[in-house]
Amino acid sequence: MHWILRVVPAGLACLGLLTLALPAWALRIAASPISQRVAVADAVLLGKVTAFADKLVPAEETKGDTRQMQIATVKVEESILGKKAKEIKVGFFPPPKAGGGLIRTGGGGVQLMVGQEALLFLTRHPTKKDVFLVRMYFDVVNKKDNPNFGNEVAEAKKYAKVLAKPMAGLESKDAEERFLTAAMLITRYRTPPARGSEKIEAVPAKESKLILTVLSEADWNARNPKFGYTMNPQGLFYRLGLTPKDGWEQPKDLRTLAEAAKKWLKDNADKYKMQRYVRLSDADPTEPPGE
Repeated sequence: MHWILRVVPAGLACLGLLTLALPAWALRIAASPISQRVAVADAVLLGKVTAFADKLVPAEETKGDTRQMQIATVKVEESILGKKAKEIKVGFFPPPKAGGGLIRTGGGGVQLMVGQEALLFLTRHPTKKDVFLVRMYFDVVNKKDNPNFGNEVAEAKKYAKVLAKPMAGLESKDAEERFLTAAMLITRYRTPPARGSEKIEAVPAKESKLILTVLSEADWNARNPKFGYTMNPQGLFYRLGLTPKDGWEQPKDLRTLAEAAKKWLKDNADKYKMQRYVRLSDADPTEPPGE
């Protein structure tokens, strides 16, 4: 529905303001594609919630963070990305309550339940080494009453394999596989951690060159709904964070952007060294899912 506000004759003394009460679903943030969820996760797993801690605990993601966090115990049925484990602790922030019911709005609002089986996309807690976090509602994909669950799991495994063997993907003879690998790596490397360390390090020279070369050879007119905007060529290019110091000047005529960007990538693949955020999970080996 479109609401139009019109200016009425001057004889009207005042204009009342209407507050529109939007339903909760209208405030919900759109789910990120599974490719992006895997790219920025520290762990992806199939698991079952078996218990909750007796009481909420301070979140302590940063100094002075007193938000209350619930800790769930999750039995790991299969590790898809990250270090293997039989059981892990998962922290989450339950949605606020009003009138005895949960308010399910955008942002976090995660509510796990004992006995729940799900595909989980997790990040490491920055100060509690034995705890992972589930931040967004779409980072929990329920198995129950979800006929598409098997397909979503298969998709997550596909992207996890890409991260497990990045050089093989970047050097693949298949152009689609090369681009998928570059897209996953740029997204992972250039997405800062939500909280905690924002330390940056250089990507190895050979890998950096391959990523830039693959991006220069990509079809910039292609749009893949499984990637979303930020994982299509133009979005990936902007993630690099280039400045005039890197020799990049955005053209005034945006119709020439793709041509200019591809030329910069080709000219600088040997010179420019990509930088990546150091993730808390980088010390753990990334293991491919079981066949």
